[in-house]
Amino acid sequence: MQRSALGVSAALSGSCLSVLGATRVLGATRVLASIRAIGAAWLASLLWAALVASVTAAAAAERADGPGELREWLYVAEGNRLLRIAVPGPGSEQSAPEVIIERASLGEERIREPLDQSRRRDVNGMICFLPDGSGRFAMGEDTGQPGRTPGWGLFTPAGEQIGKLVPSYRAELGEPYGCAFDAAGRLFTVSVGNRGFGRSIGQLILWFPPFDRFPDPVGSARSDHYCLIADDIGTAGGVAVDAAGRVYVASASRAAIYRFSPPFPSGPDAEGGCGGRDAAGSPRPDRLQREVFARGLYTFTGLAFAPNGNLYAASVLTGEIVELDPDGRRRRTVLDPAGWLPPFPSGTPQGIAVGGDGSLYYADLDLAWDFPGIGPGPNGKVRRIRFDERGEPQPPETLLEGLAFPDGVAVVPAR
Repeated sequence: MQRSALGVSAALSGSCLSVLGATRVLGATRVLASIRAIGAAWLASLLWAALVASVTAAAAAERADGPGELREWLYVAEGNRLLRIAVPGPGSEQSAPEVIIERASLGEERIREPLDQSRRRDVNGMICFLPDGSGRFAMGEDTGQPGRTPGWGLFTPAGEQIGKLVPSYRAELGEPYGCAFDAAGRLFTVSVGNRGFGRSIGQLILWFPPFDRFPDPVGSARSDHYCLIADDIGTAGGVAVDAAGRVYVASASRAAIYRFSPPFPSGPDAEGGCGGRDAAGSPRPDRLQREVFARGLYTFTGLAFAPNGNLYAASVLTGEIVELDPDGRRRRTVLDPAGWLPPFPSGTPQGIAVGGDGSLYYADLDLAWDFPGIGPGPNGKVRRIRFDERGEPQPPETLLEGLAFPDGVAVVPAR
């Protein structure tokens, strides 16, 4: 910038000398006025060009590798609300989280900035963005939400609800949790079901678009555009869809991950391949391809695909995140805690997500023993695992803490 200023000064000096030479011929008053006009205009144009070039170069440098660049948003479901923060880049400071959806059960006196009622919901679990690039997303509406039926809500990027998906399924504490879109824009969701070791009643449901509608004005009636794929998954958790359209569902109480393969129904009736009916009147598929993808001494919860096509699977009680190949074989342990029982220094991962650079994010429930039971601790966190140039996982770093039951995370590009 200093060199550019010197160049501007030299150019202006040469110009002024040339014009001064002409004053012997022209009238002095007229020439001096011309000097002022020409010099001011030229100086202004050159300085403006230099300023634009400087700002453009600085912006380009920041886009390339600047520490303050915003590339991705991190969404966090915690305490029945939804938070959003800017993903911190190298050398940048962590920003304060923004509340996108505030819990409906929180008293008005405890809300610093009251939100519109359309942004007051008890939400939980995975956050799933539509593949159309609109920024709209779906996530579960809790079973304990006051005055509203549990199901899945569709929300604008600002957190305003514009749709509701309500199945016929009802179970105490069997709240909506997992979700994933396939390449065709269809939505797969998971209800947890029972949390113990009795009869498995977790559900996998396939929803057909459009999603931005309500079954009735208050969202309490049953929707009519879904197919109940399965209703016998033990403590169902995360769901993920691979490039071939196969759907993976975690089962914590059965220590398994199930894989469902296409073709899936194309509609909620016999014509669409979902002509069966169960006792509750839910539409059931005519055919189903299902297998056990992986099994082991894990309590599988969160699922997310790695950039290489392998599947990351979190195990909340054992504090691990393992990487499984396309045949379900364990390739490595990405998060390996110290000790045998929680609490672990590296936390207890529930929901997981993968960023654009391949970094792995996980919601840490901070599980701790309260004999004879176990439950979330007071300091839930969101952590990130980066990988070095050889692809080896680095120790997790904490991005957020002091959270109440963080159970879902999502990373999306900033628009």
